Amino acid sequence: MIGKAKATRLGDILLEKGLISADQLQLAIAEQKQRRVGLSHTDKDAMDATCIGEILIDLGFISRQQLKRGLNWQMYLRKMTLVMSLCAPLMSVAGGAAAQTVPSGTRNAPASLTIQAEDYSTMQGIKVEPTTDVGGGSNIGSLEAGDWMAYGNNVIELAYPATYKVTYRVSSLYGGASFYLHELDSDVKYDVVTVPKTGNFQKWIDIESTITLPPGTHKLGIKATKSGSNINWFKLELKGAALPVTIQAEDFAAQSGTITEATTDTGGGFNIGAIDKGDWLSYENTVIDIPTTGNYKVTYRVSSLYGGGSFSFHEADGSAKYDTVIVPKTANFQKFVDVERIITLPAGPHIFGMTALVKGYNINWFKIEPAAAGATPSTDVTSVSSSSSSSSSSSKSSVSSVSSSAPKVSSSSSSSTSSQPSSAAESSSAAVDVVGPVHLRWNVPTAREDMSSLDTEEIGGYEIRYRKSGDTNYTYVSIEDPNTIYYDIPWLEGNYVFQIAAFDKNGLYSKFMDLRPGG
Repeated sequence: MIGKAKATRLGDILLEKGLISADQLQLAIAEQKQRRVGLSHTDKDAMDATCIGEILIDLGFISRQQLKRGLNWQMYLRKMTLVMSLCAPLMSVAGGAAAQTVPSGTRNAPASLTIQAEDYSTMQGIKVEPTTDVGGGSNIGSLEAGDWMAYGNNVIELAYPATYKVTYRVSSLYGGASFYLHELDSDVKYDVVTVPKTGNFQKWIDIESTITLPPGTHKLGIKATKSGSNINWFKLELKGAALPVTIQAEDFAAQSGTITEATTDTGGGFNIGAIDKGDWLSYENTVIDIPTTGNYKVTYRVSSLYGGGSFSFHEADGSAKYDTVIVPKTANFQKFVDVERIITLPAGPHIFGMTALVKGYNINWFKIEPAAAGATPSTDVTSVSSSSSSSSSSSKSSVSSVSSSAPKVSSSSSSSTSSQPSSAAESSSAAVDVVGPVHLRWNVPTAREDMSSLDTEEIGGYEIRYRKSGDTNYTYVSIEDPNTIYYDIPWLEGNYVFQIAAFDKNGLYSKFMDLRPGG
């Protein structure tokens, strides 16, 4: 099912997120039209300089960090659409790494699709009859050479090539029948199936094969070439690369904020560098098969001049986070080392991504393979969370810290945190002992401080505050992305109080609630 598409134009996204007003957007659009008078559309530099984001910055309506966050939201929305579209290239972001023009791909390859043979959109020469097969219902019977079924009511949209295992549920009294699976629009053949003798037209077997569909829109059909078979259904199941598998970091499908550079590491080629907090890499062009639920070793080939950089490893769509990786000091950005981690992965096809939590590292590749017998998941990351997890979050956490004289939403995205005095009216808070990186995760508050209902669509973001036990000042961190429900602090040591509040799009707060240690 295809839902109503959300706006993916940068100006509309910034407006929806409350970073600009409708009047400001209209002023920027008018300014853009004026600046583009007489410009050639082939003059890329001039056109980039008059992109709506750059104009909003020039007019003082947003900061460059907010522009970068808007681009992250834009990429997220484009990735979540179910229909591949031709998207405008991302504009470059000055100050640090530039966002490269990347495919606007989406993880829209269905993991599994079962089509009942009788659920065709059109056909020729087809007979539908009751079936005694498992599950009951109907099947297609008495297929003769030249008969066909079209399944134009089942559309598959692919941004990248996808390999599928196809299972056909068939029967034949005599054997020798055959048919092929093909593209409706072009009659390209993907699979030719010969049906053996099963002994009865209602004695069913599975025939399995593998096909690869290229990027694009697909509508499939079946055409009989030799008579004498029945078909109950056919099923497509997404397949991926078998383990062990190594993915070069620069072979991303989409990214934000990083650069690709030549590497002097063993094997040559390229690595990903200039990584800042919030930058991300997504590999939805590479599906990986995890054969069974269990523990797996992930080796990251990384480097860092200073050390202390970190990133999260997760599903590209943000549906699950598997690890937080700390990059050690290697004394040079081209001196690479292996960081090995043990994580638990569920069985099935996976598409992975990474998001930078702390800047200051390069990555050349990562490898996934079965863990040794008896290996246990890496546990050297301190976890602090609420009692249970909330809904899934975006894989791109646009997090910034702000300076302010009191806890409030900042109109810009400063990179420095500040300490503020705690209120005497606050309820007592439980402190927790932490040593190392701290992972905070929270449920979405449902009420403002005045106890009025707070709907998730009204949330403008979150504010985390934490202080050492005995201190009177909090450090405040403002998160202006309402889809983010986690935050990582690179390192803390001692006895700390952690709290979280939501603010709505008008700046009204919920109560600050404690975040307690997780298991």
